[in-house]
Amino acid sequence: MRRPKSDPRVTDLRRYRRERERARRARPPKPPAAEPLLGRRRNAGLILLAAIVVMLALWALAGHRF
Repeated sequence: MRRPKSDPRVTDLRRYRRERERARRARPPKPPAAEPLLGRRRNAGLILLAAIVVMLALWALAGHRF
């Protein structure tokens, strides 16, 4: 018994070969860019600086206990 033509399991070899050729000719994917030191946030440096200032202020106000 033959399968009907509308059966999704039947493969069109010409289309398969064409797609395989396109994939072979396509440029290889670019490697991901290196992640910046402070991440992708533009204001990460300012946030880090603010956190350091707050820590220094707490340290100074606490009388150097930590």
